[in-house]
Amino acid sequence: MTSTLALDVGATKIGWGFVADEDPTQAVALGKIPTQPAGASPQEQIQKAIQLALEESGITPARIGIGSPGVIKAPEGLVTYNGDTIKNWAGTNLREVAKEVVDLPCAVHNDVRVWAYGELMLGAAREFQSGRVLYLSLGTGVGGAVSDNGSLLSGPTGSAGEFSELLCADFRGFADRAENIMSGNSLAAYYEEFSANPASERVQWKQRDQLALPLEKVVERMNQGDELASRIIRGNSYGLGRAVAGLVSGLDLDAVVLGGGVCQIGAAVEEPFRQAIEDFALKPNRSVAIRVTESPATAPLVGAAAFARDNAF
Repeated sequence: MTSTLALDVGATKIGWGFVADEDPTQAVALGKIPTQPAGASPQEQIQKAIQLALEESGITPARIGIGSPGVIKAPEGLVTYNGDTIKNWAGTNLREVAKEVVDLPCAVHNDVRVWAYGELMLGAAREFQSGRVLYLSLGTGVGGAVSDNGSLLSGPTGSAGEFSELLCADFRGFADRAENIMSGNSLAAYYEEFSANPASERVQWKQRDQLALPLEKVVERMNQGDELASRIIRGNSYGLGRAVAGLVSGLDLDAVVLGGGVCQIGAAVEEPFRQAIEDFALKPNRSVAIRVTESPATAPLVGAAAFARDNAF
């Protein structure tokens, strides 16, 4: 059976799985390790992940597909820019990193772009392959992609879809970049800040280990009736939706697809986001389709495998 070893490189963990060409929506033999443990670089951890995946599964893949943070020249795998999630990442050639472990055809792209590729070809956006779709992943950071007529939007630098700098409003109506408002770490930082200081102004993005409470605990409190947690999550999601409403009309989109761990919160994220688009998109665009990734845990692996099947060399 021909398969792809797919890697989902995140700021916190590196996940892997094998995706068979004959069953391209399922990932098996899953595993994960930390991305940035003490004493090891992310590059070393990627190599360790590949070694473990091969040794533990006994599967010999035909190719490797990797999704990674940063602006990446695809499918060659050169990281040309990194944000705060993995520092000193720019200049890394991830394809070469993988080939030092096993000499197989390999394709690399930004982690959100490969997730979007999978959604376009096999997932929540497959019915819109002849249309125009915006993808937003809300996780440790905020990323995105755009597809048009069955292809991901590209450009001279590889940054197409970098919506982290999109200006939007938080639950108070204060403006900031999307990543500072609607990433998982930022929602937790908002709760921490406004619990201690209700008159605070700008909230800084924080690494997970800098947070007093992770997002999971904030969501627990919201579900137990914590009004501040609810106001922040619902209000910030509404603010992001309002900003995206402008893109819905300006790009005349057929659909918006949401993914990432924050979307697993459910209605508290989805409902305000949808409402804001209905409130602020131009009237002809208010019925734009809003979809949520169908398999959030394995969608990045399925996407990395799909991208590699079509682009590995």
